[in-house]
Amino acid sequence: MSNDKKENKSVNDLIIDEAVKQFKEGKIKNSLDVENYLDSLLQPLMQKLLDTELENHLQYSKYTHLKGKKSQNIRNGYCKSKTVKTKYGNIKIKTPRDRNSTFKPIIIEKGQTKLTGFEDKCITLYAKGMSLRDIEKTLKEMYGVKINKDDITRLISAVSEETEKWKSRKLKPMYVFTYADCLYVPIKDDFTTSKKAVYVIIGVDVYGYKEILGLWIDKTESGSFWNNVFEDLKERGVQDILYMSSDGIAGFKGSLERVFPKTQSQRCVVHLVRNIYSLCPKKDSKEIIQDYKKIYTSSSLEEANFQLNVFKQKYEKNQQRIVKKAVDFMQYLEPLFELPQEIRKCIYTSNAVESVNSALRKVTRGKGAFPNENSVYKVLYLRIKELSEKWKKPIQNWKIIQSQLIELFGDRYTKYLEL
Repeated sequence: MSNDKKENKSVNDLIIDEAVKQFKEGKIKNSLDVENYLDSLLQPLMQKLLDTELENHLQYSKYTHLKGKKSQNIRNGYCKSKTVKTKYGNIKIKTPRDRNSTFKPIIIEKGQTKLTGFEDKCITLYAKGMSLRDIEKTLKEMYGVKINKDDITRLISAVSEETEKWKSRKLKPMYVFTYADCLYVPIKDDFTTSKKAVYVIIGVDVYGYKEILGLWIDKTESGSFWNNVFEDLKERGVQDILYMSSDGIAGFKGSLERVFPKTQSQRCVVHLVRNIYSLCPKKDSKEIIQDYKKIYTSSSLEEANFQLNVFKQKYEKNQQRIVKKAVDFMQYLEPLFELPQEIRKCIYTSNAVESVNSALRKVTRGKGAFPNENSVYKVLYLRIKELSEKWKKPIQNWKIIQSQLIELFGDRYTKYLEL
């Protein structure tokens, strides 16, 4: 292969070529060897990045001659090598030095001995009920990393404190859209294990940004406990909510009206669809759901009623139970058609909270029972921190939605824009 072709290859291609070469030479024989090969790239990569950081700081490369510039800051060798713990195992790193001691590396900071993400692994293992001794042993076996119990204890304490602060933090005075739902998590209680309800509420603030307002745990989902949740929101500073979408559990709407009497409660259309789907014969389910979708995605109430009549005529002979459900559910759909399409799309489904619940289930499902409620809060809080990093922009069509909110609610909405 010519040098030109080599130069045109990406870094990924070069790494793959080297792996293929080692495979042909018998150095890579199985998937474990592949992992070891990839792990071996981390140390030289981090060392090279540190060296490049110093070059950028000094503003000249390693082999550049500095004739007549003796007073300029220059390289001054390396610090003593240190062991850095990573999720792939330990690596040895030497931090480069400069004569004036002004170099402050960012990739691996001075004094840093663990790379970001390693602490979360310790927290997750602890939250799943592992003892400090078991965590030490697990990390040693999985990553070849030894971390003492004192370090783990400090990490646990820090996250516990951070979680409690997050749960009781002050909230914003208004949220325009909110989405409420529950997921179930197995939690130990003395000598028994039971699935408890974890209540989740997502809010969209007056500027269109999403955030998770809180987590609450109870034995099961109930209207009476939702009342406690809403009271907690109020105590933490929430004064008004325009819309709340939920699955429509008995007592939910009454609890909401007692605490936030002006809030419009909306039954989640996705739950209505699931209810109808549960009655469908398997061979006809796709067609029935597609026809039902034409009703709730109509552009107006008149069109929705027309599509309902079409639905009735098509299925009332053989699917009377399904038709009855579709007719009964119109009471939940009718209020939607009084709203602009952009707002309607925001509130007719609780998909926003369900996608969050799906992400939360990934760190709770298939991992046995949690030792207590606090361990659940810790793990879910760490996951929520990750999710929140993705919510840096307002929701879709926010400028249009905001103008519609101003027209619909006037001062009830705009007075919170100035707070």
